[in-house]
Amino acid sequence: MTDEQKHDKQEHDEQKQKEKLNEYQQRYHFWTDKKISQLSFQNNIFLIIGISILGFFWKERNGIFIELSADASLSADLGNVFFNIGIILLSYSIATGLFQAVSRLYDLRITSNILLTRKQALKNSVAINDEDLSTNTILENIKSLWIVFRSYDQFALSRSEIKVDNALLQEKFTKLRQLSRNIGLCSWGLVKNQTLSLLMALFFFIVELSIK
Repeated sequence: MTDEQKHDKQEHDEQKQKEKLNEYQQRYHFWTDKKISQLSFQNNIFLIIGISILGFFWKERNGIFIELSADASLSADLGNVFFNIGIILLSYSIATGLFQAVSRLYDLRITSNILLTRKQALKNSVAINDEDLSTNTILENIKSLWIVFRSYDQFALSRSEIKVDNALLQEKFTKLRQLSRNIGLCSWGLVKNQTLSLLMALFFFIVELSIK
């Protein structure tokens, strides 16, 4: 094989690699959009189911019996206990669903700001590095959501800040990525809590109705 043939083969291989990378990138964006849409759909469906069930049982509360006795000498009514546990779990599921919606909203805002920062940095020839991020506890992730909810503008990067002589740019960018990671993990944790609590509430309601 001549040098020219080797060169042509190398260019051909590089072109195929670029096409493959572009294909994978398009697939990634496609499935990312699907994931976000499915998450929103799931959250909305679970919220509707939770609120509907809560409304039904609240409307029928007199017929179903929801009063717990504080007298320890009396035997516990299992149906009543299961019903109240179901109400508590259902309320928790609704609360986590609403909390999740807020979490995802700020997650998307921060992600958009990160992408804007990358775009402006590339346009202005500003070097920014993807430094390693830490993995925090659930409480720290929830704390990050509260911090961003309370003062989002303090962490968001504006176009005027993305310049070569800004010594704080890398620090703020890394902080922004860390918050995005924390809030993303918080959102997925809320999804699990919302789903599990709803399923458990339905289980307790079914048991209560079967006893009654």
